[in-house]
Amino acid sequence: MTGYDLKRFALLGEPLGHSMSPALHKAIYRQLEIDDASYRTVELPQERLKSFFTGFRVGGFDGVNVTIPHKASVIDLLDEVDSKARLLNAVNCVNRTGNQLTGYNTDLLGFGYSLRQNNVEIEGNQFAIIGAGGSAQAVGAVLADGEAKKVSIVNRTPERAEELKATILSVNEAIDVELISAEDLAQNAKNLDCVVNTTSVGMSPNVTDSPLPSGFFTENTLAFDLVYNPLETQFLKDAKAQGASVVNGVQMLVAQAVYSVEIWMGGNIVAHVDMNALVRDLEKTIK
Repeated sequence: MTGYDLKRFALLGEPLGHSMSPALHKAIYRQLEIDDASYRTVELPQERLKSFFTGFRVGGFDGVNVTIPHKASVIDLLDEVDSKARLLNAVNCVNRTGNQLTGYNTDLLGFGYSLRQNNVEIEGNQFAIIGAGGSAQAVGAVLADGEAKKVSIVNRTPERAEELKATILSVNEAIDVELISAEDLAQNAKNLDCVVNTTSVGMSPNVTDSPLPSGFFTENTLAFDLVYNPLETQFLKDAKAQGASVVNGVQMLVAQAVYSVEIWMGGNIVAHVDMNALVRDLEKTIK
């Protein structure tokens, strides 16, 4: 798959010191035998975002990924925004065609892919989401789309939890959505099919922290942590010790990156890469 003009891509955010994205994207390009694309990080404070996009629009880059804290604030700088990304008020992938910029959300696609790969049924099942930030919005939309029976939201700030509830109901008004404390959720833990941590609690270097009290899980519950560094968070260790199945965030990270490349390059990129090999390589890097 060579023959492209030199393509330039980047990750925008602040801070980006420990980002795995450049290594991951380069591994994707190697698999696809794309030798004329580059990917780097651009640490960008909020006040420089507008000027960056002015240069991006006239050819500075062909596409960018966007991470914290810019996923919402880039929206006003774009010409078009995919309907799901607009619903979530979060863009993590921008494609440039000529001088037109279009925003997408591949976190949705990445989370959905990871659920499918781990044989997690959404329809008719009960889920809990820990956190209510941008990633939680993507998770909630996927669960609503997939006809979850019930979604419980645990979050410190009620306002953000209400926003997540509104997103879920706007995708599917038939979903039973509740805002609940971690302690009260624990009382209903035996009925939960899956608990998804979308917060950064437990991320390196705070590896002994967990967003939930220990003793929460049952062997019938899947614990899904969007954190991928460390590979096994305290949240997942606790779940595993209680007999629960566990999934970390590496597969979702890989999938959202591959879907970004598909948006930028065109064609069915997902079908042409070995996702499992990318996951294994990334896990070795994190270890």
